Amino acid sequence: MRSCPMPKSIDEFDWASTPLGPVDSWSPALLTTYQILMGTGFAACATWGAEQTLLYNAAYIPFLGARHPGALGQPIDVVWREVWDDIRPLIKQALDGERVYLEDLPLVVERWGAPEETYWTFSYSPLRDGERIMGMLDIAIETTGRVKAERHRQLLVEESGHRVKNTLALVQSVARQSLKDVADRESVDRFEERLLALARAQQALQKSSGHGGDLGEVISLALSHLTSERVELSGSPVVLSPRVAQAVSLVIHELATNAFKYGALSVAEGGVAVHWDVADSRLVLTWIERGGPEVIAPKKNGFGSKLLRRGLTGEGAAELSYDPEGFRAAFSTTLASLQED
Repeated sequence: MRSCPMPKSIDEFDWASTPLGPVDSWSPALLTTYQILMGTGFAACATWGAEQTLLYNAAYIPFLGARHPGALGQPIDVVWREVWDDIRPLIKQALDGERVYLEDLPLVVERWGAPEETYWTFSYSPLRDGERIMGMLDIAIETTGRVKAERHRQLLVEESGHRVKNTLALVQSVARQSLKDVADRESVDRFEERLLALARAQQALQKSSGHGGDLGEVISLALSHLTSERVELSGSPVVLSPRVAQAVSLVIHELATNAFKYGALSVAEGGVAVHWDVADSRLVLTWIERGGPEVIAPKKNGFGSKLLRRGLTGEGAAELSYDPEGFRAAFSTTLASLQED
């Protein structure tokens, strides 16, 4: 990286030619500020005096680019002229006695003569000499690389999500054509609905930028085709891996389909409560139906029943209760298994 070294000592720079004057005229507060700058390993700068003269340490030099060493001892508005309109209100806050903290602030700077898109996380703090505020201290971190990498990763996640959704749509189209002569239309319809459930899981994964879906978001999207007033959701944030998010979406879809056709959601006065809780590194999720017709256990176990009995992650930790007053299901699994790919 191109840069010039800092003066080895405070006396090596001609401070007398700056508004700060010779070093032997500096106040104890200004000397202390300079020592703080030189002593920290973080990139830092400070301004001082009526013209807000700039001081900075070696870690700050890469931020300046070709401006160093000419920026040392210059007014900050001259040094950062191209972004002055962006940072002036923030510096004013610090000079008014406020602490300022911002993350990933976008700034177009010209470190090496050409405009450059950059991002910054920094803290401005007022510097005092007695009762007077004389300047501000800036502790800065450039986050350009991380922000751009995150943006690129988000684009990849979105592209991947679109491909998966397009693939599911293609599978659905092929299935529709291939199964058009099948007499059991209910089974065909349920197959297509399960494909839609997988597509909804992809929506949740895209919203989380591919880090894994939030359990509440996955459940909410899986039930988005139902009337919200009849479904109660409650629980704390829980992160799911992409694989588990898809499995959970299918389980919730299966429960909702059964409730809509045979259970509490098949009548106007019925409703469903879905609650999940975390304790001792385990998740317990319950599905409770109320106000529906009398529940009768199925005489045979089809694909849907087998899917439910496998649980949220395929562990088989599921309890299905066909109580006459309302169907209940409880699923339990470890938090670690929810995040396994």
